[in-house]
Amino acid sequence: MMIDPKHLVQLTEILECQSFTLAAERLNTSQPALSRMASALEAQLGAPIFASRRKPVTPTALGIELSSYGRSIRTATEQISELAERVAAGQQGELRIGAPPFHSQRVASGFIASWLKRYPEIRIVLQNGYAPALLSQLVEGQLDLIMAPVDVIEGIPNLIVERLTRGENVIVCRAGHPLLAEKQITTEMLSHARWITHARDSLLNRDTRLALTAVGVDYIDLPAFESNSAGAMHAVMENSDMLTVLPDLIAGNLVDTGGYAILPFRLPGPYRPFGYITHEARQNPALIAFREGLAVDIARDYLRAQEICEQAFASTT
Repeated sequence: MMIDPKHLVQLTEILECQSFTLAAERLNTSQPALSRMASALEAQLGAPIFASRRKPVTPTALGIELSSYGRSIRTATEQISELAERVAAGQQGELRIGAPPFHSQRVASGFIASWLKRYPEIRIVLQNGYAPALLSQLVEGQLDLIMAPVDVIEGIPNLIVERLTRGENVIVCRAGHPLLAEKQITTEMLSHARWITHARDSLLNRDTRLALTAVGVDYIDLPAFESNSAGAMHAVMENSDMLTVLPDLIAGNLVDTGGYAILPFRLPGPYRPFGYITHEARQNPALIAFREGLAVDIARDYLRAQEICEQAFASTT
């Protein structure tokens, strides 16, 4: 026997109001309609649910038990409606975000921390990776948004691409590095330096080699240290005189937080504009709000990073 849950909720309202008329007003229906429902429910059950239908309405023991189920159904319905409203308003849900290791540590994590304070019911899954792999996961539906060089997009339909930085790479070292005391950095100095490089499958590894080769630096095939871990690279750089190449956005953040400096030697490129990429099919209120907040946050940090980089380069002029 199937009992319509809606009828149980209506029964609960009748018993709480102790009146068919008042319950009809609360439920935005008519008193005759509720009376017919009650009669049909009693016929279906084969037992009375009201001892008296006169005001105040008096239930039987069966009516009381049925109304308790109706109250539970009503509560669950209200909770589901509230959940749906929060999801529709972008206040609840799950976002799957991808970012390269350094951007994950220096860009994504800070923004996500502040985001979760404002939207505590949003769950964010952050995955590290390099641009080609992250892009594949985005297209395959495993990620909702990736932070990456936006020039990796070639002929992939239905993507939303937002460029947020110019993507200039700069040479970074620890604060107090001996080369910072030189009046002018030469290619010979850079050729004799020890280098930290990024994982071989990263665009930054390739771009580092291209940039240094373009200025005449004999970049060795086996740098002193290679890793895809931002934390490991930080630890090595903090305790050595090794150099590395990082995007201007990340470099500016490192300098601003202390312990690092930008070497006053401008690399010729290539430049890889950085931003976010998402898919038209996975847009929802939470993701749209995340995109808007991320764009504002990165734009602010990028302006600061540009100031820091220009100050470093100006020191040699």
